Amino acid sequence: MKARISGVICLLCVLGFADITRAGDSSSQRVADPYAISSADPPTMSSGTLEPYLSFMAGIAIPRSADATFTDGTTPRVVKDIDYQTKHSVGGNAGIWFPTRNKLAGFDLGVEISGFIWYADVACCRENYNFTPANGGNTTEIQGIYVGSNFLVRYPMAISEAYPNGRWFPYVGIGVGAHQMAMRPGGQQGTGFLRAITEERDTTIAFMGVGGIKAHLFKYVSVFAEAKYIHSSHDGLTTDRFNRSGPAFTGPLFSGELIVNRYESTVDTIFAHAGMSIHFDIKP
Repeated sequence: MKARISGVICLLCVLGFADITRAGDSSSQRVADPYAISSADPPTMSSGTLEPYLSFMAGIAIPRSADATFTDGTTPRVVKDIDYQTKHSVGGNAGIWFPTRNKLAGFDLGVEISGFIWYADVACCRENYNFTPANGGNTTEIQGIYVGSNFLVRYPMAISEAYPNGRWFPYVGIGVGAHQMAMRPGGQQGTGFLRAITEERDTTIAFMGVGGIKAHLFKYVSVFAEAKYIHSSHDGLTTDRFNRSGPAFTGPLFSGELIVNRYESTVDTIFAHAGMSIHFDIKP
């Protein structure tokens, strides 16, 4: 009988020791695991979240003064400082940010398509460009259009669980696209909204640099302000150099006569835009 009792006690001791050993092993594993992440930790881009967005913007365009080199045989051949006007500008962007932060020292990469319009009229009167003492002068109405792609880099700031891509961030980028100038020689300044500029168009390649800052109002809506610089060279621009066309609202469609003089010009433009973006989440 004593032997049986002793055997039972020994068996209980063995089972109890085994349970204590298992509990100690699991506890030591939890403490020793340095890579365990609690649910309270803020999310990072390692989750693979993509961030598409749509933007709408408005502002001003400031063309730099440029020379006009006439190619139609008229003299003098070069006119200095033709004074493209500062005018309003509107446009939009569509882009996407990629989850690259953990691989690029905190930076994200993105791409976007950007498009906007502005008006770079040359107001009356620029001697030997759209005015002569004998014939008087006119305004050369010009509409600029740019559509291109940009490659962007941003640095997210104020990252939190509510804002995994940052509450705000600065960004910079470079791009290339199509730059078109539509011209109405012999027009009147400010009539572009009333009558489409369809008489003459010239399209070339352009290069753009952009920098700005964006801040979220809440997770899916943000506001931004940015500056852009566009460089382009055109060889098919036109103006009514000697004011020989008919009145402003006449032309080929109205049995009037439109006389143009072609010229080359490098157009460098600075844009100041502000706008609003709508953001989306795409998770794999």
